[in-house]
Amino acid sequence: MRMLNKVLTLAAAVGLCLTGATANAADAYPSQTINMICSHGAGGDTDYNARLISRMLEKKLGVSVVVNNVTGANGSIALTQYKDENPNGYTLIATNAMSLASNEASGLSDFGYDSFEVVCVYGKQCGENLLVRADAPYSNLQELIDATKAEPESITLGIAMGGSSFIAALIMQMDKGAQFAMVDAGGDGAERMTSLLGGHIDVTIAPYTLAKEYIESGKVKSLCTLMSERLPATPDIPTAVESGVENLTIDTLYVILAPKGTPADIVEKVNAACLDIVNNDPEYAEAIKTFNFQDPYALSVKDSIEVLKAQREHMMSYSQYLQ
Repeated sequence: MRMLNKVLTLAAAVGLCLTGATANAADAYPSQTINMICSHGAGGDTDYNARLISRMLEKKLGVSVVVNNVTGANGSIALTQYKDENPNGYTLIATNAMSLASNEASGLSDFGYDSFEVVCVYGKQCGENLLVRADAPYSNLQELIDATKAEPESITLGIAMGGSSFIAALIMQMDKGAQFAMVDAGGDGAERMTSLLGGHIDVTIAPYTLAKEYIESGKVKSLCTLMSERLPATPDIPTAVESGVENLTIDTLYVILAPKGTPADIVEKVNAACLDIVNNDPEYAEAIKTFNFQDPYALSVKDSIEVLKAQREHMMSYSQYLQ
């Protein structure tokens, strides 16, 4: 019996040591540079959010957070390349949730958010807009859809093939009978804006941040926003739902992911840092409002998973028509 007690005591002591070692390792994080992989190109909204939160995380965590853009295939190249990276907390992936969900729904990727550890939804885009050049003969979404029906495939819609803009086009086609000629005009909104302004396409979808100066200068006009609510910056522009396309809602959320198996306590530590920055840092709030026209928005790990799940379900409901 005494021998058994000694064995049990020793086992308990070893267990306590291992638990303590794990806790100490988490307390020590981070102790080296964090590599933040951005899934979209420099200059776009996903990139801006990634670079801003990384700069703030450097101050908060006390180590360098270096952003590297790995682009292509609507973000799926970066996500594929880094989802199985060493799960030690020193590789994080900044992407947008709509690309993540739409890539899976379209078959561009064979994985979704649950192939990663979800760290934080840390921002909400100020709004995707359906854009035409200022001299276009349509003043609202219904007029545009009617024009595509009158002359099928005569109006070119520039999209990111397999991305959220592709799904937006599909919803307009399925729900309202729109008949666009869809062309792949690039995975980043900036590329699509260039094509629209150059007359290579007739219609596109891009964030308000990229379209603002062209709207204000009278070069393009927004027929509607694809967000679930009107944008504070453009209260006179209706949503697609208000314009009669009930299922056309695209809320682009910015999310940080980590490779599967990254320790939960490290995930929670980065999440807590992001929440503190987004909710309490006046420098962050001013920057995100001034340069990206966003209101601060961040969620806990649990709530982040819930919204990613909801977006995935919405996009997957169209998967049979995308693949």
